[in-house]
Amino acid sequence: MTSVTVVILSTALLLAMVLNLALKPSFSARLTTICMIIAFAGGVLIYGVGFAESTGDIGLSMIRTPFCVIKMFVGINDYGSIEGTSPVGTPFRIVLFWIIHLLAFYSMASAAMFTLGEEALRYLRMILSAKGDLTLIYGINDRSIKLGRECRKAGAGSVVFIAENADHDAVTDLNNMGMSVISGPSAVSSDKSVMRKLRAGRRSINVFALDEEDKDLFYALGLKDALKEFDVPPEKTAITLPGAEDIITSMLQVSADQYGYGYVNVYDSAMLSARALIKVCPPWELVKFGSDSRAQEDFDCAIVGFGRHGQAVLKQLLMNGQFAGSTFHSAVFSPNFENEAGYMKAECASMFENYDIRSFNADGRSIEFYNYVDNRIDTLKLIAVCTGNEESDREISDNLMMYLKRRNAEHICVVRCGKDGVRYQETVGSPIITADIYSLEYLSAQNADRDAIIINSTYDDSDRTDWEKWVACDSFSKMSSRASADFIPAFISASGMTAEEVMAGSWPPAADVLEVLGETEHLRWNAFHFVMGYSPMSSAELDERTDTYRKRIEKGLPGIRLFKDSENRTHACLIPWDELDALSEKEKSITGRAVDYKQYDINNVLIIPEILKQGEKAAK
Repeated sequence: MTSVTVVILSTALLLAMVLNLALKPSFSARLTTICMIIAFAGGVLIYGVGFAESTGDIGLSMIRTPFCVIKMFVGINDYGSIEGTSPVGTPFRIVLFWIIHLLAFYSMASAAMFTLGEEALRYLRMILSAKGDLTLIYGINDRSIKLGRECRKAGAGSVVFIAENADHDAVTDLNNMGMSVISGPSAVSSDKSVMRKLRAGRRSINVFALDEEDKDLFYALGLKDALKEFDVPPEKTAITLPGAEDIITSMLQVSADQYGYGYVNVYDSAMLSARALIKVCPPWELVKFGSDSRAQEDFDCAIVGFGRHGQAVLKQLLMNGQFAGSTFHSAVFSPNFENEAGYMKAECASMFENYDIRSFNADGRSIEFYNYVDNRIDTLKLIAVCTGNEESDREISDNLMMYLKRRNAEHICVVRCGKDGVRYQETVGSPIITADIYSLEYLSAQNADRDAIIINSTYDDSDRTDWEKWVACDSFSKMSSRASADFIPAFISASGMTAEEVMAGSWPPAADVLEVLGETEHLRWNAFHFVMGYSPMSSAELDERTDTYRKRIEKGLPGIRLFKDSENRTHACLIPWDELDALSEKEKSITGRAVDYKQYDINNVLIIPEILKQGEKAAK
């Protein structure tokens, strides 16, 4: 029987190796458990009956049977002790005896391989994750796993997930996809042992905190302290997390007064979806421009729903729908508009005063809505459907697209904007274009700040590097520069050129065109400030600030920012383009400093080739 035993053991080992490689870990584990149960039950039956028949002693049989069953799982059999008994009395039962032993040894070998192999794989992944740039993803969920896969595909260095608790199957799957997992309180608190394991002091670190919003911030703050302790240069760090941008950025961004992350991208899912809408259906591609880059038609849009997403869409469309020669028009449809819009109207009152924003207490399925569409069917450019309910969004957009098709008005873009991003169809029946906000394109902090850093440098004529200027500026200025960077494609479109032509040396355009593009930039700048709750500075306030400025100078004290009051959110530059020259002269007469506010706007246009080239270089 020795040769039979060798064959049985070899077969079991081979099966264990093949099945563990071929099957998914979760299925392999279930198969191993089933085989173990069958082997255990079969072993008890075979040896229990066999010993009872061969010895006639029930008590002795009860003692010997468990030991023989246990030995089955390590490849030992007691065939000789029960030979001639009924459990092995026929050729079929002998075959069954060896099958039971095969299943027993297979289940044990498989369990050992599964455990040892899994541990070996985790260990190997951690060794490999200690090389190259590091991407840390806090939280294990569908969105973060999808982002992790994209990071791996994009070659974003080693990808390590950090979690308080990690599901066994999820860990195994992530390991199989080439990513590592560190879990437990020490991982979440970023203690020294974990930081050493990650070799935190030697590499660039990109962090995505995608768990629960409150937990994300606590993790980010704890990791920031750990990075400081390991002397990681701020410019080698970046973090993305949800929250209130101005508040959290000031807590996490490196500055002259505190250690922090070099790049910080704080996002609101609604605002991120609204930015995705701008990328999928850019307002500047829906408007015709003349040879002088002046818009030849207004930008007219409608928004269905005015919850978080509807309000975010209005802000983005307002900031990105400003062009010299054009007027912005918007209509908002929501049956509960007055209650939903309270905070926004109170916080951004000047926005509603300075732009044509109409509101209707009506649903996107109402006759009032369809009458409005009919009346403006020739001028409407875009309709954003964002009720906050995916099913309602689909119903409204599908019906609306069919309605527009029958009226030959498919030039109107109908876009659904929801919590995960944007869904858009060019025409009825065409493929759905999607923009998932939980992707590197929208979440990467480096991508968000790269262009903004260059733009910010144009406002600072000191000898500091672009990075030093970025670190020194306040959170609001950073947001302003990011909004300016988002608008770059609008200038290129209005100029009639392509990005390739701009980078090839066709920039800047003729002086008259450059003037129009500068005016467009000023309109965009105004819209950004109105969206952020700013109002034009009154003559009385300007006179008061001028008086304060002069008194401080007479006493030998530093002056004040004359035309901007950050505390009360007023700005003297929130005026038409044609009035900027007079304002520049007024500041010169008060401070003696030569300024040219028109030139500041034009400088943002002139810098475009450099931004495009750096973006192309970063993409490589």
